[in-house]
Amino acid sequence: MSELSRFHKERALRAAGREIAPYPRFGLVAGNDPQHADRIYLEACNRWEDDIDAQYQQLLKALPPFQPTPDVQEFADRCSRFGLTAGLMGLNGRVAHRYTALYQLDRETLKNIVLVDKAGEARPQFLAEVPLGDSFCQFVMRDGTFLTSNSANEDRLDGHPYKGVMVSYHGVPVIDATGELFGTLCHFDVTEQPFSDEEFAHLQGVARVIGGYLPAREG
Repeated sequence: MSELSRFHKERALRAAGREIAPYPRFGLVAGNDPQHADRIYLEACNRWEDDIDAQYQQLLKALPPFQPTPDVQEFADRCSRFGLTAGLMGLNGRVAHRYTALYQLDRETLKNIVLVDKAGEARPQFLAEVPLGDSFCQFVMRDGTFLTSNSANEDRLDGHPYKGVMVSYHGVPVIDATGELFGTLCHFDVTEQPFSDEEFAHLQGVARVIGGYLPAREG
């Protein structure tokens, strides 16, 4: 279970009111043999993560079935008939943003799976793979969403290399069919773009159904 995936699961469990034991601390492990202490600590960490996995799967099974809106169902139908790229093209057509993209998290890199560009240009290399630490997607996976119509006005982005460069960004996390964090779904642009509450709700709804249309994981 990756660190970001673990964070997502902890966040979901706490939001549902579940009590979670604190992560094991190495200082609590007794023993004079360092190798023995390391082994005991790693075993405790593995048990803790297994428990988080089990609780998260229980939480998913207990959730009521998601009822998509007609617009979200239309997105799903479009993916079923014409493929994921066609679905994202329809999603992009709803907003003013130039780009709509699906990214997969692969260790410390975000790999672009689908990129829709209103201008119809070839995908630039800098959008094909993005280091996690240089992306706005890192905040999506940390906080559950990241929404800004003008990143130049975001104090939380102070020091970030793309503050004021990638100006508008609106993204949500994507979970695959097994309940694991896959990556992010986002609209973005190099100019300021609005994003209504209605479109945000739609983006979240799309993220709930897109798991059934994701390609096999890369990497």
